[in-house]
Amino acid sequence: MTKGRSLDMASHVPRMRRVALRFLGDRDDADEVVQEACLKAVRSRASFNGDSSVATWLHRIVMRCALDRLRVRRRQAHYLAPLESGMLPDLQSNNTASPLEQAEQTELRSLIIDAVSRLPDDCRDAFMLTQLDGYTYDEAANIEGQPRGTIASRVFRAKQILTSQLQKELAREVNHE
Repeated sequence: MTKGRSLDMASHVPRMRRVALRFLGDRDDADEVVQEACLKAVRSRASFNGDSSVATWLHRIVMRCALDRLRVRRRQAHYLAPLESGMLPDLQSNNTASPLEQAEQTELRSLIIDAVSRLPDDCRDAFMLTQLDGYTYDEAANIEGQPRGTIASRVFRAKQILTSQLQKELAREVNHE
């Protein structure tokens, strides 16, 4: 970015906030991370070389800030906060569902959130970027600074781990009924 060119982040803040919220699950933490990311972007705008779009560059900054926040949480022995309710759109509560079906959806949602939170960091990041945030593998590779094949293998591994964890948990649930 040239010195004379200003950095207009206002149009990018909503997406930055969504990214932070998906990683952190807490609105206050997400807002703090977006603020931190904006400050870092302003301070380092001279280092932006234009190899990627401004949106991708800002996404990478907010993602790194969010990951730093998660690492601090883990060091302090906190659990990963519940993920934002809009993260799993296929499991939104259905007003026509019976109370039993709604309870089952809530339980399944809880199982999925817990399973995603227990994924290894690299797999969780690739999974969230491609499966929940809607980025292509190429875009996720650019954001992560990794080859496309690495992202693809991490997503594949995340899906394997999630499938295994959820099958075990659902089998336990069936056996207890």
